[in-house]
Amino acid sequence: MVRHGERGEGKVGLLIAVALVAIGIFLAVKIIPVRIAAYEFRDFVEEECRFAAVRKGDGEVRERILQKAEELRIPLDPKKLKLKRYSGEMVITADYEQPIDLSVTTYVFRFQVDERAPLF
Repeated sequence: MVRHGERGEGKVGLLIAVALVAIGIFLAVKIIPVRIAAYEFRDFVEEECRFAAVRKGDGEVRERILQKAEELRIPLDPKKLKLKRYSGEMVITADYEQPIDLSVTTYVFRFQVDERAPLF
């Protein structure tokens, strides 16, 4: 079988594929650590909420959450962290926005934690 007119045009497709993979890797390196920190923070807040009954007070719980946010480099404003203790339930909410620099633009990652746990 003789093929005429083929001159290695697959190189353009390869360059496009490599560019797409590079963009994907760049975005993953920028976004995945922020998402991991957010989910780790959510797990920590959930744990603090569950064990709030054995803590000395809401001040201690608040301080531990703010320390964890600082450790994970989460820009949590203390005013946006709310702890409410009802007769049989503890509610913790936290909202924050974390800008992610993507060189071309800045994506603002918005995250809200809303945890509830019964008090024993």
